[in-house]
Amino acid sequence: MLAVLASSTAAFALNLKDAFDALSNLPNVGIKAPDYNLPVIGDIINGCEIAAAYNLDAEQIKVSGNGAFAILNQVPLSYMINGGCNNEVAAMVYSVPNDNGTNDVLIAVMSGYKGSVVFLYGTISDAVKEAIRNASLQMRGNYISIETVMPDGNDFNIIIGKGR
Repeated sequence: MLAVLASSTAAFALNLKDAFDALSNLPNVGIKAPDYNLPVIGDIINGCEIAAAYNLDAEQIKVSGNGAFAILNQVPLSYMINGGCNNEVAAMVYSVPNDNGTNDVLIAVMSGYKGSVVFLYGTISDAVKEAIRNASLQMRGNYISIETVMPDGNDFNIIIGKGR
């Protein structure tokens, strides 16, 4: 019975690229050109792809957010290296080794009160993966942050909301 459960669960597991592709096809979400103002872009994520939606109304937030969670729930939890989620904000970072000697990474950032969802996919080095895994996470109400300094001295931060 346990073997049947394990194989049926594995059948629904998504790799990070498939998850990103599914997230990019959610209602209200579109592929965006890399936004180099995002602090996680540049030298941190190689080959970065972005899918995002901004200024969503309450119904759009519900549709896109519920769809995102349905997809992310198919990504094995063991792939998550940092993140948090409450009823107002979420920031989750998933990473797994790939065949090229680097790591695939998927970052999901969602804010119900701001009406935004942003998904990033690309690759990162082992050193960057470890820095993000060990990054400080804080969450209170509509505030969430994941912050650290990368091995090269650059900052990595995801900050949503108010409330330091």
